Amino acid sequence: MSCSCAIGLASRILGCVAAALLSLVVMPLAAQAQAPDQAPAKPARQRPPPLAVGAAFAPDGVLWTVGLDAQRRLVLQRSPDAGRTWTPPQVLDVAGDAVSADGENRPKIAFSPQPGVVVVSYTKPLPKPFTGDVRLLRSTDSGATFAPPVTVHADRSPITHRFESILFDEQGTLHTVWIDKRDQEAAKARGQAYRGAGVYRNESRDGGLSFGPDIRVADHSCECCRIALAAAPGGGVAALWRHVFAPNERDHALW
Repeated sequence: MSCSCAIGLASRILGCVAAALLSLVVMPLAAQAQAPDQAPAKPARQRPPPLAVGAAFAPDGVLWTVGLDAQRRLVLQRSPDAGRTWTPPQVLDVAGDAVSADGENRPKIAFSPQPGVVVVSYTKPLPKPFTGDVRLLRSTDSGATFAPPVTVHADRSPITHRFESILFDEQGTLHTVWIDKRDQEAAKARGQAYRGAGVYRNESRDGGLSFGPDIRVADHSCECCRIALAAAPGGGVAALWRHVFAPNERDHALW
């Protein structure tokens, strides 16, 4: 082969190699430019179930818990041996309600002195942030079945009715105490300042079938605190919460 032929062949080979290398660089860039929305999708992050769980011992010593599972369904479980083993989760029918279970605002369980009567309360969040209704499920067969949920309070304004606590007293009256912002909203409409929220309560003397009027316990509670309840001797309850004293002093208050 002559020198000129060899040089020509080498040039053609180098040209082919350069074209191949160029295609490796340009083609992926072109594909990205034509389909910017076809980037590899990141795997969806699995949201863990909320950790806010209510727990109570039944009169027979069985431990009950109520909370949300990974699908955000309200579920009930029982442990006959103080938490070593558990029954399968029992999904409770909340009639399509969303259920709030976070921070201090967890579902609750209360047992009546009347055999077989147990109630479960939870907050149903409303569209506006920090608003909700206190809802109640009632069973008369020790939790085998529950009646449809009902709203505990008479006020139906789309405001805060949240952070409820429930307790049966010795006489079988069901006491519900919750954080309520109706008075804050009324003060705002009048152009007046109002510290925190209010504490309201009501009573049910038939185990959660019906409820008495909403009664204001105190103005100016903390807006997001857990209310502690304890049965008083002979009937009734005592309540403890974090209060907002003037001008902005936060400390415990007892009723």
